[in-house]
Amino acid sequence: MTGHGQPPKERRAHERVGKAMPVHLHKGNDAPRFDAKIVNISAGGVLIETDMPLTQNDLLTIDLDLAGEKEPIYVYGTVVRNDARGIGVSFVRISEITADLINYLIRKAQGDSPRTA
Repeated sequence: MTGHGQPPKERRAHERVGKAMPVHLHKGNDAPRFDAKIVNISAGGVLIETDMPLTQNDLLTIDLDLAGEKEPIYVYGTVVRNDARGIGVSFVRISEITADLINYLIRKAQGDSPRTA
């Protein structure tokens, strides 16, 4: 038997949800903020689009403005790739509360999309 015709195995540890959402990025406390857009998000990271010059291993702060929250949620991440699909950022030092909020956002996004029977 050959392996042809079988889909590639999914390597992601977390389910990703396509959820276009504006965010802000910065590299340090005094660094300028850049506008960005989340292409998709999971509990482990995000794929973003931005004009901010980024390279692999850059450390970022992502300001998430979640609906219903008075203050933005600050999430730290490391750039793991930067290619034609966008900039892949893996979350680091994420608190349990922040992880729960991101998971809530993902569940809410899944509920917003129509399901087919």
